[in-house]
Amino acid sequence: MAIEDTLSGARNAFVFYGAYLGTVAEEIGMERALALHTKMVETMGPMQGAMMKEQAGIKDFDIKAAYSLVKAVPESLGIATEILEETPTAVRFKCLQCSLYEGLQMSGLDEKTRETMCRDGSIRLMDIALKQLNPSLSYRLMKYRSGAEDFCEEGVVVG
Repeated sequence: MAIEDTLSGARNAFVFYGAYLGTVAEEIGMERALALHTKMVETMGPMQGAMMKEQAGIKDFDIKAAYSLVKAVPESLGIATEILEETPTAVRFKCLQCSLYEGLQMSGLDEKTRETMCRDGSIRLMDIALKQLNPSLSYRLMKYRSGAEDFCEEGVVVG
């Protein structure tokens, strides 16, 4: 039940963030609002990665160690993950019910805007943070959900 409570709380926060972004977009345009969103996550990414690295106390992160740390970020937002494939060069996983997607949808943002916020926001943040752990790894969105009942497929990969 704890993940459901976390999902609900994070979803509510993303409703407010989506409403805020929509209000900002009315003033400066959605393209500019989304560019500022991306700029914000590009600032947060190095900080997030540095905090994870410091808390782990590990100097050299292989793909498994890096994945074990970065998966805590979606989980902290109530997003359950399920590993699809684990190889020496990739860990692919499903992100199931998504607080970001659902909250932004509830705030009235359209599908294109929600996908842009995911690709240029959350995925970008995760990639930048991951590179603080190991610059040879990348965080990628391999499949974007087709709706609230679908899932995203993401991965930590070499390269």
